[in-house]
Amino acid sequence: MARAVGPERRLLAIYTGGTIGMRSQHGVLVPGRGLAAVLRTLPMFHDEEHARACGLPEDTLVLPPASPDQRIIYTVMECQPLFDSCDMTITEWVQIAQIIERHYEQYHGFVVIHGTDTMAFAASVLSFVLENLQKTVILTGAQVPIHELWNDGRENLLGALLMAGQYVIPEVCLFFQNQLFRGTRVTKVDTRRFAAFCSPNLPPLAVLGAEVTINRELVRKVRAEGPLVVHRSMEHDVGLLRLYPGIQATLVRAFLQPPLKGVVMETFGSGNGPTKADLLRELQEAAERGLLILNCTHCLRGTVTSDYASSMATAGAGIVPGFDMMSEAALAKLSFVLGQPGLSLDDRKELLVRDLRGEMTLPRAEERRPSRQSGTLGLRVAQLLSLRQETDAVRDALTPSLACAAAHAGDLEALQTLAELGGDLSLQDFSGQTPLHVAARRGHAGVVTLLLQRGVDVNSRDEDGLSSLLLAVRGRHRSVIGLLRAAGACLSAQELEDAGTELCRLASKADGEGLRAWWQAGADLGQPGYDGRSALLVAEAAGDLEVVTLLQSLQGGADVLAPGPEVLPVV
Repeated sequence: MARAVGPERRLLAIYTGGTIGMRSQHGVLVPGRGLAAVLRTLPMFHDEEHARACGLPEDTLVLPPASPDQRIIYTVMECQPLFDSCDMTITEWVQIAQIIERHYEQYHGFVVIHGTDTMAFAASVLSFVLENLQKTVILTGAQVPIHELWNDGRENLLGALLMAGQYVIPEVCLFFQNQLFRGTRVTKVDTRRFAAFCSPNLPPLAVLGAEVTINRELVRKVRAEGPLVVHRSMEHDVGLLRLYPGIQATLVRAFLQPPLKGVVMETFGSGNGPTKADLLRELQEAAERGLLILNCTHCLRGTVTSDYASSMATAGAGIVPGFDMMSEAALAKLSFVLGQPGLSLDDRKELLVRDLRGEMTLPRAEERRPSRQSGTLGLRVAQLLSLRQETDAVRDALTPSLACAAAHAGDLEALQTLAELGGDLSLQDFSGQTPLHVAARRGHAGVVTLLLQRGVDVNSRDEDGLSSLLLAVRGRHRSVIGLLRAAGACLSAQELEDAGTELCRLASKADGEGLRAWWQAGADLGQPGYDGRSALLVAEAAGDLEVVTLLQSLQGGADVLAPGPEVLPVV
């Protein structure tokens, strides 16, 4: 994620319909045309004086200055006819994706104005349809029409335009009530409150308040250069089946019949379902004839696990775990996977359990139950490896995940045992983390010391390009920062470039500990933020004498760090 640069940022706002533009007639809300004309009358959405001075076309709107050196110019494209979101389907969402495709090179970002009832489904479908997305796409809408005196439409639309115009977030998002969510992680949870959406299993990507707080670790990176790909061949014959206590096998059989090709099955708790033989037989027979069944929990939070879902496992290998996916994202993913040509059934199952658009959290080795028993996981597996003749291959396959699990738990004994068995403690596990990254994030100084003594690369980057030093800085783990710096660690050029905005944020919050951590890591405290101000200028503007004094001392080279926690020697 990067701050957008350039004096002008051009956006396309695609108005599909929804409550935001509706008008009241005879006591009921009806679709309202001419949203652009309404926005033109609102000073927060259009600076008429600037538009005239620049000679902008009549159909072009321009926001008041978002920053001294940047303007957001946008065009509203109104669908003909406007849609009630309840009537929208995959067909209409693919059409929206094609609009984005046609105008992709003309605009820096896109805002889709959509009805709230199916907005979570729309965000998920667009996420899968738009592949190799390198620009920001944000859906938004309202619970109350923008024409009403007290409404949420103005705030939501303005926030979406500002986020799409000022930041490059290369994924489909949903903006509502000052929060920017990943499109594949949201669900609608309220019919009347302005906070209509939530993302139960993933924090917001950004939160707007007096300042913009970006959760940079969560924003997906652009993985490869190349053109935008729009997947038009989405499978429509997919369905959603919610199990309930006492559900009859005959009902399940009727639902699973052709032409249905895939089903998202909402199960109890961690992926459980009734154990009645006739019900399991229907599921098994459907799976055997090639129907893809994606198992998701109907709980808002949590994940489908293998710990309790034995009844679903007995129904056949055709049932695929959906982990912590929301049902909206699972349905869109199933449609996408089934729409891919030339894939075998096994290929499709493999795609379903891969994280394609940030839609689910795959189980991490260090989060599994055995890793919580400090010292036992690494030692027990090490004992198992020592009894096998083919230890090299088994060790090489298991060491990265085991080492990361031990580093997460601070288990020095397990790490030492793995190292003595010849395991490479510098390898990444399947989530892209090395043990050093895990230990730095957790603040385990003893583990960091052991790993450095073993010669791991102190400046290695994880899958997202982050250094162990940056992770230690974010956690304020000063003893770990000291160890890494002493071993030659340094922040990357990108991390140093991003430091200015973060330093300004810390200064505005009077977070002296955070400022000290960045200084200790070698950051230039005079680095300007996105608006050109340094942390010192932010503190001076806020009148915070304590932070001003601290920054002046640090920038002057004074060592104002209190002694950090003692680092125990590695046994």
